[in-house]
Amino acid sequence: MKKTVVQSFLYPAFLCPHPSVNFSDLFAFRPTGSTTAAIINLLYTITSMLLSNPYVIVISLEFSKAFDMVRHSALLDELNQLDTPGTVHNWMVDVLSDRSHCTVFVGQTSGVVHWTS
Repeated sequence: MKKTVVQSFLYPAFLCPHPSVNFSDLFAFRPTGSTTAAIINLLYTITSMLLSNPYVIVISLEFSKAFDMVRHSALLDELNQLDTPGTVHNWMVDVLSDRSHCTVFVGQTSGVVHWTS
C-alpha cells in the first residue's frame, strides 16, 4: 500500500508542487532524488563558494532514522500543501500517529517516547 501511495500520489505531487512549497534542497523521497544528486549539489555549492571565499566550512550530520526525528505535525503541514487527495493526507496522518521510539546504545536502552500528531 505504501509503495502505491508514494508512486501514485506523492511522487507526482513532488514533481509539480504548489509554488509556496520549496523542495530545491530535498533529495530523499523524490523520484529524481538520490545520495549522488545530493553530493553533486553539495560539491557545486562548495566550489561556487570557494570562488569568493578563501575557505568553506562544511558541517555534516548523519540523520539515521531522520523520518522518526521530524516533528510530525510540521511534516504533515508541508504535506498538506501538496496536491494530493484528502484520503492520502488522512493515510499519512494515520501512519504518523501514535508512534513510539527508543534508542539502544552500548547495550543500554532508553525509555520509550510516544508521539501523537
